[in-house]
Amino acid sequence: MRPGQVAVLAPPLLSALAAEIDHAGDLCARLEELVARLAAAVDGEPRALALSEAQTLDVLTQHLASLSVFMRGLSGQLATRSVDADAVLEQVPLSDLAGRLRAVLNNVSQIPPAPDGASGDLDLF
Repeated sequence: MRPGQVAVLAPPLLSALAAEIDHAGDLCARLEELVARLAAAVDGEPRALALSEAQTLDVLTQHLASLSVFMRGLSGQLATRSVDADAVLEQVPLSDLAGRLRAVLNNVSQIPPAPDGASGDLDLF
C-alpha cells in the first residue's frame, strides 16, 4: 500500500475500528450484566468476588468507549485534512487514557504506565 492510499483509507479505517471497539464494549456490557445477576444470586465471598469482577468489566467498557470516541474524533478530523488531536483528546472521558494518548502523540520518550486501578477516574455503580 502506498503512503497516499494510507492517507485516504485512514478516516474510514479509524471509523471501522471505532465501530469494532463499540461492538466489543457492547459485549463487555452484556458480560457485566451477567456477572451482576450472578452476584445477586450468591452470598459471602463469591458475591464480593463477582462484584469486584463486575467493576473490572465496567472499567473495561469505559476504556473501550473512550478509545472509540478518540478514533471517531480523529477520523472526522482526518477527513477534513485538519487534525487537532488535543481537541479530540478533550472528548475522551477517561483522563488517564487521554494522558497516555497525548504522550504518544507528542512523542514523549517516557510514556506513562497503564493505570493500576488508582487512576483517579471515577467508577460508579
